[in-house]
Amino acid sequence: MITLTTDFGYEDHYVAVMKGVIYGINPDSRVVDITHGVRRHDIRHASYILRCILPYFENAVHVFVVDPGVGTERKSIAAKLAGNWFVGPDNGILTLVKNEVKEIYEIEIEAKSTTFHGRDVFAPAAARIDMGDLSFLRRIDDFVTYPYEEARRVGSQIEGYIIHVDHFGNVITNIPADMLGDARRIILKGKILRFLKSYGEASVGELIALINSENLLEFGVNQGSAWERLSLSPGDKIIIKIIP
Repeated sequence: MITLTTDFGYEDHYVAVMKGVIYGINPDSRVVDITHGVRRHDIRHASYILRCILPYFENAVHVFVVDPGVGTERKSIAAKLAGNWFVGPDNGILTLVKNEVKEIYEIEIEAKSTTFHGRDVFAPAAARIDMGDLSFLRRIDDFVTYPYEEARRVGSQIEGYIIHVDHFGNVITNIPADMLGDARRIILKGKILRFLKSYGEASVGELIALINSENLLEFGVNQGSAWERLSLSPGDKIIIKIIP
């Protein structure tokens, strides 16, 4: 199985061309579209999506084409993960799953174009890996990551980072649920937020804290946007205080 995640949008032909290349190499491939709505050039958004989908696939080749450096000296890579493969540009997309990386390779496929490596490099690489052909891969030692630190707790205070803002304006942190203990309220940026189980438990328009489906601390607004209320973006550091 091959999955596709890009920032190409849904108006152009780029995704269809990649699928045509894949099926031309292996007509028996199964291709699953994850999303083509990644925010343009947003490596952090792509990295979060990769982190979220990995547990739900086995023996899949995940192709990610969010590639603002296409045509430059950045490498095209394939990474063997725990139970899956990643294929894409070496630009930081692997950051949030770096502990899952078992082996890393440079893809040695010559591109016809300097602007469409999704078609020329990543699609054929994925098709060949899916068929068990690794002859075009050259083992390397390292890959690019963007600055990132795990969350840490000291007493009732937790330092963490924003890793994603979703379509609804929910602001997602890298703080895992088990770090929050018996929290009932959270202080963030001088605001006291109730810690609830779901959006529907809050009053309409209320800013709250909750654990999302990825088991991470998230800030949301019932029928509104936490992003608009908090002005926090991916990469921002936060400090919260827990109130039991």
